[in-house]
Amino acid sequence: MADPTLHVTTIQWLSSLHKIMGKEKAEKFIVELAAMKPILVESMLPAGERVTTGEMPIAITFVKYVFTNGRQGAPLDYVRLERMLGDCHFAVLNNKAPHPNAGKAFLDYYLDDESMKILAQNGEFVNRKGIYPPLPGADRIQYVQMENLDAKAFEEKKKEYGRIFLR
Repeated sequence: MADPTLHVTTIQWLSSLHKIMGKEKAEKFIVELAAMKPILVESMLPAGERVTTGEMPIAITFVKYVFTNGRQGAPLDYVRLERMLGDCHFAVLNNKAPHPNAGKAFLDYYLDDESMKILAQNGEFVNRKGIYPPLPGADRIQYVQMENLDAKAFEEKKKEYGRIFLR
């Protein structure tokens, strides 16, 4: 799994588990996960790649890597849950952009159905109802937004997970 003392999304994921598991179960899961002494890598991509190469039997990674590596022939699958934690990305336009109409045109294109279908076909979950990645059961997954931690909370969680995972 990605190192929870270095990788932002892993820190967010661990700190958000309470949203789908409840506080007690999430805390217990994190402690038990750390007790298994997982191999910690720099991000989600190498975690998934280690399963793809057969080096590891299981990993915590993005579902999109299961899809993209599976499309290339790797015999992969993912655990289907009713609710999954996710993160969002933002596209913004500066209020002093030198070419605001070009920026608006790009945002319109990026957020329209055609672009969302392209992203979904590449394994991404997108913000359009009815558009899903071609993964079995993708249409039944309820998206739960991960915590957005401020700088102070992020540093606190980073230290907490260091104590739990790196002992």
